[in-house]
Amino acid sequence: MKLSPGARSLWLLGAASALVLVASAVFFGAGRATRPARAASPSSNLYAQVVPTARGPLTSCSEAPCSSATTVWHFIHVVNANPLTNEGGASRAIVPNSFVVDSVDWRVFVNGAEVPEFATTVTPPPDPSGPLSWSGRWPTTVTCQGQPGSFFPPCNVVGSPTVLPGENTVVFYLGWIHGNTEPNGWYVFKYTIHGTLNGNPVDLTASSPPIRMTS
Repeated sequence: MKLSPGARSLWLLGAASALVLVASAVFFGAGRATRPARAASPSSNLYAQVVPTARGPLTSCSEAPCSSATTVWHFIHVVNANPLTNEGGASRAIVPNSFVVDSVDWRVFVNGAEVPEFATTVTPPPDPSGPLSWSGRWPTTVTCQGQPGSFFPPCNVVGSPTVLPGENTVVFYLGWIHGNTEPNGWYVFKYTIHGTLNGNPVDLTASSPPIRMTS
């Protein structure tokens, strides 16, 4: 199957689950994972970083299945350095000092210039939207039916992804396959995580380390 210009690297939305498992095993690996790029929002005590699974260079792929030599996965971490309080709740999203994720913007730069057609926004469950909104890519919270504080099944009420105070959590992950119709050069992926902290809007921005794409 040829990778058309329209499909470009979003083809990897259906990438093999085995590769996902490999990426999950190495995103904090000492030897094989590239050093992450980190950004902070000091006033909110929240920190974001992008941890990639490959150093590169990546070669291009023209037919599926594409190999790991053409692919990089990005794991987007949020560190919540806010203190715990002596309060809880039926949902992670209502625990004080929790960071609740609303959406993630994704922008791609090649040799320093943004490629607008690669940009996208994804929204997590319970109201997912965008091409990468599958529930498995988010640390989604599930609570039980009934009144707040209910402990009785069925437990099928889906809530927003949430990072509790004291946690370092991968709020979202996605990958990129270098298609043979894409430009070669140095790629940087910039992510903006939109969310709320105690009801107040917070935007966290982090960029991946540069990675070289070749023919």
